[in-house]
Amino acid sequence: MNETASMAKSALLRNKVGSLGVVDFENGGPYVSLANYACDRLGRPIFLFSQLARHTKGIALDSRVSLLVAEPAAEGDALTGLRASFMGVVEQVSADEVGKAYIAAHPYAAGYAGFKDFSFFRLYPETVHVVGGFGRIETFKAEDVLGA
Repeated sequence: MNETASMAKSALLRNKVGSLGVVDFENGGPYVSLANYACDRLGRPIFLFSQLARHTKGIALDSRVSLLVAEPAAEGDALTGLRASFMGVVEQVSADEVGKAYIAAHPYAAGYAGFKDFSFFRLYPETVHVVGGFGRIETFKAEDVLGA
């Protein structure tokens, strides 16, 4: 696997929170929110969203999303750190499929995962854009990062 792709996959698996970009349901423009995630056994991000959330309302109209996972440099210019955008479509999935993996990563979510207005979603990445530091910028097919 390409080194930059490997760095992106490691960052995705190592972290549990990212910035989720969706098409805004009110004005059709971009909307970004902070989102907790976990990964399924294939490394695809999974989420637990309330139907009341602005990003969930956007997803209901347009399922295209981007999840930015960032590891800013601890010192100096934050932009010298790794950042990877996992772009694709998100679909609602059953708690039976992904609930255990999500709750394992976010145990406090067990308290509201059963509420009627909360549902699990999975991101099916198609493209991954990675900035691995100054001058290290590559775009990959998702399978080249996550595996086939």
